[in-house]
Amino acid sequence: MASKSFHYQGNQSFTITKKGYIIHPKSLNIVWGNDKRYWKLPKDEMDDAELIQVNWLEVTGCIDNINITKKTSYNIEFTVSLMADAFGWSDSPVYLMAKWGDNTQWRKVNLATKTNDKKMISETITIIKGKGSNTDKICFGLYEVWNKKWKGGLKIHSVNLIET
Repeated sequence: MASKSFHYQGNQSFTITKKGYIIHPKSLNIVWGNDKRYWKLPKDEMDDAELIQVNWLEVTGCIDNINITKKTSYNIEFTVSLMADAFGWSDSPVYLMAKWGDNTQWRKVNLATKTNDKKMISETITIIKGKGSNTDKICFGLYEVWNKKWKGGLKIHSVNLIET
Protein backbone atom coordinates (compact mmCIF):
# COMPACT_ATOMS: atom_id res chain seq x y z
CA MET A 1 0.00 0.00 0.00
CA ALA A 2 1.47 3.37 -0.99
CA SER A 3 1.84 6.01 1.69
CA LYS A 4 0.73 9.60 1.24
CA SER A 5 3.53 12.04 0.51
CA PHE A 6 3.89 14.91 2.96
CA HIS A 7 5.41 17.07 0.22
CA TYR A 8 3.23 19.08 -2.15
CA GLN A 9 3.95 18.75 -5.87
CA GLY A 10 2.83 21.87 -7.73
CA ASN A 11 0.96 21.77 -11.02
CA GLN A 12 3.95 23.38 -12.84
CA SER A 13 1.76 25.92 -14.66
CA PHE A 14 2.59 29.58 -15.25
CA THR A 15 1.12 32.70 -16.81
CA ILE A 16 2.89 34.44 -19.69
CA THR A 17 3.04 38.23 -19.44
CA LYS A 18 4.46 40.90 -21.74
CA LYS A 19 7.66 41.01 -19.65
CA GLY A 20 8.02 37.39 -18.59
CA TYR A 21 6.14 34.86 -16.47
CA ILE A 22 4.14 34.63 -13.24
CA ILE A 23 4.17 31.47 -11.16
CA HIS A 24 1.44 31.24 -8.51
CA PRO A 25 1.89 29.20 -5.30
CA LYS A 26 -0.35 26.37 -6.53
CA SER A 27 2.37 25.69 -9.13
CA LEU A 28 5.24 25.50 -6.61
CA ASN A 29 6.71 22.41 -4.94
CA ILE A 30 6.52 22.79 -1.14
CA VAL A 31 8.33 20.50 1.28
CA TRP A 32 5.87 19.45 4.04
CA GLY A 33 3.14 21.20 2.01
CA ASN A 34 0.65 18.33 2.23
CA ASP A 35 0.65 18.44 6.04
CA LYS A 36 -1.94 20.90 7.39
CA ARG A 37 0.06 21.33 10.59
CA TYR A 38 2.73 23.13 8.55
CA TRP A 39 1.15 24.79 5.50
CA LYS A 40 -2.17 26.18 4.33
CA LEU A 41 -2.10 25.49 0.60
CA PRO A 42 -3.95 27.54 -2.01
CA LYS A 43 -7.34 26.23 -3.09
CA ASP A 44 -7.49 28.31 -6.26
CA GLU A 45 -4.75 29.19 -8.74
CA MET A 46 -4.43 32.83 -7.59
CA ASP A 47 -4.47 32.13 -3.81
CA ASP A 48 -1.45 32.50 -1.54
CA ALA A 49 0.39 29.69 0.23
CA GLU A 50 0.62 30.31 3.97
CA LEU A 51 3.36 28.88 6.16
CA ILE A 52 1.96 27.90 9.56
CA GLN A 53 5.22 26.53 10.96
CA VAL A 54 8.22 24.54 9.75
CA ASN A 55 11.85 24.15 10.64
CA TRP A 56 12.70 23.19 7.03
CA LEU A 57 11.62 25.78 4.46
CA GLU A 58 11.99 24.60 0.88
CA VAL A 59 9.79 25.99 -1.90
CA THR A 60 10.88 25.36 -5.49
CA GLY A 61 9.67 25.60 -9.05
CA CYS A 62 10.75 25.53 -12.69
CA ILE A 63 9.66 26.88 -16.00
CA ASP A 64 10.42 24.23 -18.58
CA ASN A 65 10.06 23.61 -22.31
CA ILE A 66 9.48 27.19 -23.33
CA ASN A 67 11.36 29.35 -25.77
CA ILE A 68 13.51 31.37 -23.39
CA THR A 69 16.58 31.27 -25.58
CA LYS A 70 16.05 34.78 -27.01
CA LYS A 71 16.82 36.52 -23.71
CA THR A 72 20.07 36.11 -21.83
CA SER A 73 18.94 37.08 -18.32
CA TYR A 74 15.90 37.23 -16.06
CA ASN A 75 15.17 38.81 -12.70
CA ILE A 76 13.41 36.27 -10.54
CA GLU A 77 11.26 38.05 -7.97
CA PHE A 78 9.78 36.26 -4.96
CA THR A 79 6.79 38.21 -3.64
CA VAL A 80 6.05 37.30 -0.02
CA SER A 81 4.77 38.92 3.15
CA LEU A 82 5.17 38.32 6.86
CA MET A 83 1.97 38.28 8.89
CA ALA A 84 1.64 40.19 12.16
CA ASP A 85 2.17 36.95 14.13
CA ALA A 86 5.24 35.83 12.13
CA PHE A 87 7.96 34.18 14.22
CA GLY A 88 11.40 32.59 13.97
CA TRP A 89 12.85 34.83 11.26
CA SER A 90 15.31 36.88 13.35
CA ASP A 91 18.15 34.36 13.09
CA SER A 92 16.90 32.55 10.01
CA PRO A 93 17.81 34.31 6.77
CA VAL A 94 16.29 32.79 3.65
CA TYR A 95 18.20 32.00 0.51
CA LEU A 96 16.92 32.63 -2.99
CA MET A 97 18.25 30.30 -5.67
CA ALA A 98 18.06 30.44 -9.45
CA LYS A 99 19.50 27.96 -11.96
CA TRP A 100 19.63 28.21 -15.75
CA GLY A 101 21.77 25.68 -17.61
CA ASP A 102 25.06 25.33 -15.71
CA ASN A 103 24.70 28.74 -14.01
CA THR A 104 23.42 28.78 -10.41
CA GLN A 105 23.00 31.92 -8.31
CA TRP A 106 22.27 32.26 -4.58
CA ARG A 107 21.21 35.34 -2.62
CA LYS A 108 20.84 35.64 1.16
CA VAL A 109 17.88 37.72 2.43
CA ASN A 110 17.01 38.63 6.01
CA LEU A 111 13.21 38.82 6.19
CA ALA A 112 13.29 39.79 9.89
CA THR A 113 14.41 43.30 8.96
CA LYS A 114 11.31 43.62 6.78
CA THR A 115 8.62 42.56 9.25
CA ASN A 116 5.61 44.76 8.52
CA ASP A 117 2.10 43.62 9.13
CA LYS A 118 1.00 42.15 5.79
CA LYS A 119 3.24 44.38 3.64
CA MET A 120 4.39 42.75 0.43
CA ILE A 121 8.11 42.11 0.20
CA SER A 122 9.71 41.54 -3.18
CA GLU A 123 13.17 40.03 -3.24
CA THR A 124 14.97 39.58 -6.54
CA ILE A 125 17.79 37.44 -7.85
CA THR A 126 19.15 37.76 -11.39
CA ILE A 127 20.07 34.71 -13.45
CA ILE A 128 22.11 34.78 -16.65
CA LYS A 129 21.77 31.97 -19.17
CA GLY A 130 24.38 29.30 -18.69
CA LYS A 131 25.66 26.64 -21.03
CA GLY A 132 25.16 22.91 -21.08
CA SER A 133 21.95 20.96 -20.69
CA ASN A 134 18.63 22.38 -19.53
CA THR A 135 19.04 25.80 -21.15
CA ASP A 136 15.28 25.75 -21.87
CA LYS A 137 14.57 25.38 -18.16
CA ILE A 138 14.87 27.97 -15.37
CA CYS A 139 14.60 26.66 -11.80
CA PHE A 140 14.23 28.74 -8.65
CA GLY A 141 13.76 28.26 -4.94
CA LEU A 142 13.30 29.78 -1.51
CA TYR A 143 15.17 27.99 1.29
CA GLU A 144 15.92 28.05 5.00
CA VAL A 145 17.05 24.55 5.87
CA TRP A 146 20.21 25.13 7.89
CA ASN A 147 19.08 26.84 11.11
CA LYS A 148 16.52 24.19 12.19
CA LYS A 149 14.54 26.85 14.11
CA TRP A 150 10.77 26.84 13.88
CA LYS A 151 9.43 29.71 11.81
CA GLY A 152 5.98 30.69 10.61
CA GLY A 153 3.71 33.46 9.42
CA LEU A 154 5.08 33.72 5.87
CA LYS A 155 2.76 34.12 2.88
CA ILE A 156 3.97 33.37 -0.62
CA HIS A 157 2.07 35.41 -3.21
CA SER A 158 3.93 34.69 -6.46
CA VAL A 159 7.24 34.24 -8.23
CA ASN A 160 7.78 36.51 -11.23
CA LEU A 161 10.36 36.02 -13.98
CA ILE A 162 11.02 39.35 -15.64
CA GLU A 163 13.06 39.68 -18.82
CA THR A 164 16.01 42.06 -18.46
